[in-house]
Amino acid sequence: MTLVEIMIGLALLGLLLMAAYRLFFSEVRAIRVALEHIGVNENARAFLTQFGHDVRTASKVTFPWPIRREDVRTLTPAGEGIVCSLEKQMFDFAVKPPDPKFLRRVKIDWRLKKNGDGTFDLYRDIVSEIPPRPGLPTPFKGTRQVCGGVKELTVFSTLRKPPKLSSFGGLPFKNFLEFEPYHLDGTGAFLVHVRAIFVREGTRAAAIKDQSAQIIRTCFALRGRPNGVNP
Repeated sequence: MTLVEIMIGLALLGLLLMAAYRLFFSEVRAIRVALEHIGVNENARAFLTQFGHDVRTASKVTFPWPIRREDVRTLTPAGEGIVCSLEKQMFDFAVKPPDPKFLRRVKIDWRLKKNGDGTFDLYRDIVSEIPPRPGLPTPFKGTRQVCGGVKELTVFSTLRKPPKLSSFGGLPFKNFLEFEPYHLDGTGAFLVHVRAIFVREGTRAAAIKDQSAQIIRTCFALRGRPNGVNP
């Protein structure tokens, strides 16, 4: 074998190794991106499941206060701190009514904590007058991270349209005040609206602008009335 043949063989081997190297690491990058997309869906699913359950079983929203529907566009995403506070009532069957301690209160705070990459982690803080199982201290306090990868989060509730005077139809004083139909108005203190943006989590270069964001706009209905009365 001559020196030229050896050099040609080494060059071909180098090309094959380079192609195998690029193919291997391109597959690794594809798998990592796929896992990051799965993480986005998992974060959104965990948030919607837990937050929706808390709102549906709540009897009072203490924060944020309801706003007019016309002012929704002026809202800015929430920063670090509490974004929503809920209260719910539970029955303590160890106490017999009419003892006022028969009704116990549970307070739930949803809180954002900022990370170094600009995203937020979402935490759920709970203070319950009834511990989840016997033997735990009362009141029970717990904190749990629900999800991460939150880029923006906006939580609000809106006021209903003003009622209008209606004609006297049928019996006297029937339909004296007429409200906008619930399915047409889509607002009210019974609804908590959410706008959330989730992004991929991972080690990516700052020059990459693809955030692969998943934007969620939805609302959840309260079980009880805002005055805290059990339904």
